[in-house]
Amino acid sequence: MPVNTPTVQELLQDASREVRSIMWDVTTLDGPGLAAAWPAFAAHARDALSAVPVPDPATRLLIHRAAGPRYLPNRWGPPVDAEPDPHLIRAGQALAAVAQLLRRHASPPRSPEARHDADVVCRRIAECIFVGSHATALGLTEHATRLRPARPGIAFEQPGVRLAVNGATLAQSRRLASELATLQAHTTHYLARPTGRGPRSRPEHFVDHDRLPQALAQWEITAMRVLHAQPPSVRDLAGIAHSEQALLVHAAVILDAAARAAVIDPRDFDHQIRPRLQDAQATWGDVAATWPAQMTTPMPPSLAGVEASAQLHRALGEITRDGNGWAAPALIAERVHLVDVGELLRDAVAASGSRAERFADLPNELTRAGHLHAPARLLAAMERHSSRRGTATESATRTTDVANRRIVVVRPEQTADATAAACRLGRQLTSLTQALETIPIAKPSHALVGPSSYMHETTQGVQHANRARAMVQLTRDAAVLR
Repeated sequence: MPVNTPTVQELLQDASREVRSIMWDVTTLDGPGLAAAWPAFAAHARDALSAVPVPDPATRLLIHRAAGPRYLPNRWGPPVDAEPDPHLIRAGQALAAVAQLLRRHASPPRSPEARHDADVVCRRIAECIFVGSHATALGLTEHATRLRPARPGIAFEQPGVRLAVNGATLAQSRRLASELATLQAHTTHYLARPTGRGPRSRPEHFVDHDRLPQALAQWEITAMRVLHAQPPSVRDLAGIAHSEQALLVHAAVILDAAARAAVIDPRDFDHQIRPRLQDAQATWGDVAATWPAQMTTPMPPSLAGVEASAQLHRALGEITRDGNGWAAPALIAERVHLVDVGELLRDAVAASGSRAERFADLPNELTRAGHLHAPARLLAAMERHSSRRGTATESATRTTDVANRRIVVVRPEQTADATAAACRLGRQLTSLTQALETIPIAKPSHALVGPSSYMHETTQGVQHANRARAMVQLTRDAAVLR
């Protein structure tokens, strides 16, 4: 006699219909009944997800969350003394049958179609968990609003109102509803994942060739205005130093791609450019560290500097980043014209020298004008750090100021490290600029760089870059005159 065995798809449809039918009832939700049936339903859903062959990390995390937030034996809290909801019971039985079928007949997927089918099964089970958790949390919330806490003179006159004898207590209802809301949010995030049949092709990465010159020009204008403000903000100074450091990091990646594409001599880059870039990059970090956030001036931070820095980081990241890592040199060569970007970065490094000189002058100017303030404990810690290196003399911070946590005026001798770091940076940038000027930038072949339209696009890129550099120079002169 033939036996009609339902398929996994039919069982999942039955489970989905049962959990959704809870919300179809126009009467009040039975919160205690749903809470009583929930642990068994969650266990069956977890077993069904675990039976899917080779689950991905997101599915494994959902399996862990469906097990419950507490330890054995009651992972979803103490048992609820109520009649379990029949809809959740039938849905759990359908999911248990799905788990049995998957354990018997499912095998690891070996084709895109099989992986797609396994993903569909996981999503259908997750949908059942989502609807079930939502209905149970909603029923418990409604049940908690119907419960009134015990009050003197009323609790013992109305014992039925004080506690739900055949259901969940007020605290138990609220806690389980909160835990189910957390599971519901995680399931929503799981279902929001992109999915598709087979491997998806990577979307085309478009890089605007005018964006980097414009972003660099705007950032240099903003940096010069900040450096020549009277007085500048300490946070803005540290932000400029960090942006300069990031610019050199991206410059190293782009110039490495230029060396791989024979735009510049690879041996000259490895022996002359790369070491100097690394030294200047590290020193910019030291300069940023000499302007800690605890130091203040009367000038508040400027949002314009933050926005200009973000635009510069975004423009550089479009060229050098590929997902969460660095782009391959061949990919960078496809995105931009390495000749134009190499010349643009060479000019940017040369302009960084003037900003480093300004950083060397600022500590003395701010301290002599009395604009720079800092906690006495910070200054004492900086002096101890300098003394360990053998560069400090007698302490200029009073012990009473340190003990009373006072904000004091910074003296000129207490900013010697900032001046020394900026002077050292200026010498390194001068050496880096000279090394970049001595290395010729050659025109790469069409096979290495791009299609036949290379000459026309390169001419446009050079014109945009020249206009951006001219605008930067004019604005820099105007800022200095002001």
